[in-house]
Amino acid sequence: MPRPPRTSSTRLRTEALLVRRVPVGEADLIVTLFTEARGIISAVARSARRSNKRLVALEPMHLLRVTLEEREQKDLAVLGEAAIAHPRMQLVSALDRLEAAGRALRWVRSVAPPGTREPGLFATVNELLDALDAPTPARSSEAELATSGLRLLADMGFGLVLDRCVRCSRVCPAEAPACLDALAGGLVCRACGGARLVLRADLRGRVEAACAGDDEALRAEDTRIVVDLVEAVIQAHAGPAK
Repeated sequence: MPRPPRTSSTRLRTEALLVRRVPVGEADLIVTLFTEARGIISAVARSARRSNKRLVALEPMHLLRVTLEEREQKDLAVLGEAAIAHPRMQLVSALDRLEAAGRALRWVRSVAPPGTREPGLFATVNELLDALDAPTPARSSEAELATSGLRLLADMGFGLVLDRCVRCSRVCPAEAPACLDALAGGLVCRACGGARLVLRADLRGRVEAACAGDDEALRAEDTRIVVDLVEAVIQAHAGPAK
């Protein structure tokens, strides 16, 4: 009787962030990794819930260095090893930092496509996690999340158009409030139907400056609004973050 053909496999070593883990069976985990080399990859981590020296470092928030075996015609890779490449001990010791980091990782899990390298997004989320890990942060965790969230949208091609209507290209005066449609990706003038969310002119100017790279543009009272705005855009494109 002929033997079945042997399935070929590829070994991948890459830096990664753990964005989800689900217990399976008595000791295994199904993990979702956001990798530097290949974007989102799902893998089985065998015996990860037991004492396993090869997978002892399988923790979120830290930058990991992992070894994966990808097999043809298999949906899941096999996680062979995981080590901490860059620990973030300050981040994991503070609740407000953990909450901001966790929300950012949920955003990444929602919008990053599987098997596709996203170097800009990988850099943005790691820069945010490093900022949240600073011994004496320059800004609040919510402020860091707000500005990084705007960059994350741009990295994924969801950057907001804040100076003109996305439908008719009519320029919005700088001193005027404006309607913003999260799904449309920016302003929608009243002639084109408008939108439920209305941004004051001063807030719109600060958000636009933050989108352009000014990390100090947002005021403390702006950050919650901007975080909710980023969430709305992600939900519009990818559904609720899980």
